[in-house]
Amino acid sequence: MLAACGGDDDDDDDADSTQVPGGASTQPAGATATTGGAATPAATSPAGGEPQAGGELVIGLHEEPPTLDPHASPSASTFMITASITESLLHLTEARELVPSLAQAWEASPDGTTYTFTLRQDVTFHDGEPFNAQSVKGNFDRIVDPDFVAGGSLAALAGYTGTETPDEFTAVVSFENAYAPFLVYAAGGTLGMVSLKAVEELGDQFGTQIVATGPFKVESYTAKDNTVLVRWDDYNRQAPGSTHEGPAYLERITIKFVPEAGTRVTTVETGETQMITGVPSQDIKRLEESDDITVTKFPWVGVPRILVLNTQLAPTDELNVRKAVSLAIDRQALVDTVFAGIGEVAIGMLTKVMLDDPSLSQPYDPEQAKQLLEEAGWTGGDGEVRQKDGKPLEFILNVVDTGGGAPPEAQLIQANLIDVGFDCQIKAQARAPWYEDNYNLRTHGPLMFLRAGDYDGLYSLFHSSLIGSNFNFAGLDDPEVDEMLERGRSETDPAARRALYLELCQKLADMAVAAPMVDEYSVWASAANVQGLRFNGYTYPLFDDIWLEKD
Repeated sequence: MLAACGGDDDDDDDADSTQVPGGASTQPAGATATTGGAATPAATSPAGGEPQAGGELVIGLHEEPPTLDPHASPSASTFMITASITESLLHLTEARELVPSLAQAWEASPDGTTYTFTLRQDVTFHDGEPFNAQSVKGNFDRIVDPDFVAGGSLAALAGYTGTETPDEFTAVVSFENAYAPFLVYAAGGTLGMVSLKAVEELGDQFGTQIVATGPFKVESYTAKDNTVLVRWDDYNRQAPGSTHEGPAYLERITIKFVPEAGTRVTTVETGETQMITGVPSQDIKRLEESDDITVTKFPWVGVPRILVLNTQLAPTDELNVRKAVSLAIDRQALVDTVFAGIGEVAIGMLTKVMLDDPSLSQPYDPEQAKQLLEEAGWTGGDGEVRQKDGKPLEFILNVVDTGGGAPPEAQLIQANLIDVGFDCQIKAQARAPWYEDNYNLRTHGPLMFLRAGDYDGLYSLFHSSLIGSNFNFAGLDDPEVDEMLERGRSETDPAARRALYLELCQKLADMAVAAPMVDEYSVWASAANVQGLRFNGYTYPLFDDIWLEKD
């Protein structure tokens, strides 16, 4: 998770709520739930009943995460599970406001290089260890330790120079340069606080047995099958955004890893699970019309589903070839088929929740794509693979197979590219080799998304310092882009920041470094008696308010 900030005003009111870019004034309506065709707010009971404590919820998740360790994971699936296990210094609400969490107040220095957090004094980890300023320092130092293999958390601490602890409950976090995105990073799951004692004692097992401060704790983890969370009865406060104080309502949550979409849907319809995510478009209408199922949708923030284009591997090292790829993709057809009811056409490198401007729209024009390829010397077509200098116009599409085969959008993209003369091959593989290919720039187009809380997510995608790591899979090395990304991190004026990132997105579109395709919704289907599902500002589900309505 990657994010951005609320500026450097040091008025005490900032500790109550701070609006961040892409906030309530621009975000679409929050999560909505549909049961038997009637729409209701996601976090309330359609029946209007009173919450009831107890019971077990079984959830079907679309994939197994690579780890539960928030500092080590690059995967969104991790944070779908850990959002109710770990807590961060701050919390980003559904309305994209920063509010207190483990820190009860915060202040940014005028130059934007130092952030001072006043911590709660009543927090312990699940193992009884106290949470204090040393915990903050230890967690952040762990992430930047060169011997630790960090995930998205490392980018969240770019330029980190250390944390001072002037007293037990004050943490002063410093950076080399002004770092505007840090406050929203501090509200993200990648910077969730974990027990350093547990890290040391559990060693390699920590990734499946994380110990944190949230309303749920891990009871067990069975690889390729499930993880079980149990209510932490010692949770003694009101979680940010929660409707109640104290422990969660549910006693237990079993999260099953069910990669095949049709199987997942069957489990919620038969009652084997009471909630699933990753609902395929062909099942949405039927589930929405069912009196027994509630479908909840919430727009994802960050970078949409995009086809990243490798700027260092022939033939996508040619600008006209990359432009042709983007022009050849029929985004509306993707939304009408594969993403019907679960997404909308993307217009740029950031979702419309983050940056909505019609100037960023990406056209579909296969005839212009063919013309650009002709101009670049790639001749042929009319059902044949184009060639130049005796070499075919090759495109290897790199996709993750989570256990159910290549994602269905891959076939449509493949067909679009074949239509304009590409020899497009789909390389569907497990997550680890998919990442290795991307780190080494071995394919022409990895299909991906990035769940980022702010414009600054583009830094991880396109800054040259991140070639060979997460997530510059375009291999983009452009000094102007680097300069704009760095300037975006130091700019604190909201209007100036938005204008800068709009200019950057237009430049990236002109360079055709990626083809934005679909702004997706986080879609959950649950039994009608499951009440209280809500989301944080990163679009991850929160389970502490969920309760089961009894007949």
